[in-house]
Amino acid sequence: MDYLDLKYALAKKGYTLTRVANELGLFGPQSVQQVLTRKYISARVERRVSEIIGVPLEKLFPDRYHPTKRRRRTDVKDDIEKPHDNGHA
Repeated sequence: MDYLDLKYALAKKGYTLTRVANELGLFGPQSVQQVLTRKYISARVERRVSEIIGVPLEKLFPDRYHPTKRRRRTDVKDDIEKPHDNGHA
């Protein structure tokens, strides 16, 4: 997503750059803008924007966050002990 997409997504959730900056205790909206335009890096701002708009960091900032590989679960159905059939009735 580019800067305008991010700004629009925030607005749809009722946020302005000023509101995000105030929540994070930043100097002003330009601090958030510079992160969203990728002039500066701030994991804190990136994480908060991701939380607000509900989009994972990997999609918002793919150059900084790589998707985590999900481990595949092995078949665990045999973990439960089954009675052994030893030929007795």
